[in-house]
Amino acid sequence: MANRRRKTSVKKSGGKKSLAKKSGTKKSATKARAPSDRDAVLAAAKELAAAMRSGDKTAAGKLLASDFSYIDTSGEVHSRALVLGNLKDYPIKAGTKARSYGRVALVTGTGGSAPAGESGQPFTVDVWVAGKGGWRALVRQDNILAETPALHAHTAAAPRAPGAPPPECKNPLEFVPYEPKSRAERDIITAFQSLERAVTHNDPDEWPKHIADEFVVYRTRQQPTTKADRVAFIAAQQAINGETWVAEVSAMKLWVFGDVAVMRADHVMPGNRRPPYRATRLWVKRDGHWRMALSQQTTTAG
Repeated sequence: MANRRRKTSVKKSGGKKSLAKKSGTKKSATKARAPSDRDAVLAAAKELAAAMRSGDKTAAGKLLASDFSYIDTSGEVHSRALVLGNLKDYPIKAGTKARSYGRVALVTGTGGSAPAGESGQPFTVDVWVAGKGGWRALVRQDNILAETPALHAHTAAAPRAPGAPPPECKNPLEFVPYEPKSRAERDIITAFQSLERAVTHNDPDEWPKHIADEFVVYRTRQQPTTKADRVAFIAAQQAINGETWVAEVSAMKLWVFGDVAVMRADHVMPGNRRPPYRATRLWVKRDGHWRMALSQQTTTAG
């Protein structure tokens, strides 16, 4: 009997130890789980929006990069100092979607008030950068997109003779008004010139080599255009040898964060074929090659 009691006791004790071990493992796993970059940047975006609504300059300042700029739906640029000096004049709403690219994250969403004469809500793209102090907003750019799904940014050109040459577009194909400060910046500009050259040459095979699969371009009063949409348009232009122009760069700035980069550029189209616009672009380096992942383009009012 004593032996039986001893065996039973051991079994019960072993069972308790096993349960305790499982319970401890679950607690350890819970403690080890850290918030993702996506969660962290969305939290920072909400915190910034709340600080701006309440007029808390100190809290907002901690969440804005030193060279932060805000581009509104009319294409006007507002500096960090101007935004902090008039916080309640900027009814910024936090985006609801985020995508992390390591040290850089994109937060997008719809919200805020449309300017006079416009319908719909602004579509926003916020570029956030991670540093020692956490996530900080680098660029915020608003846009009013088309409400009708059928509207897209480009219209087909008139057919031309097969031998008709493409437009020269020396700016940006041969030069841009920006002096690169590193090899990465030079490579990004080269990639930009290569994809723009592919546009003028109606080359649907070359253009996508410089574009990330998730690429989307947003333009004022247009519907978003994906990589596949753009390739189809270029192919249609190729079929008729359409005359395809690209906009000149009037100003440019680059920030490189390892294998991710942000490009801010202002553009004018030769012959006023399209109104001037400001663009914020995200670049990612994959397989040793820089590719554009997003472009937010807002037409300027003036």
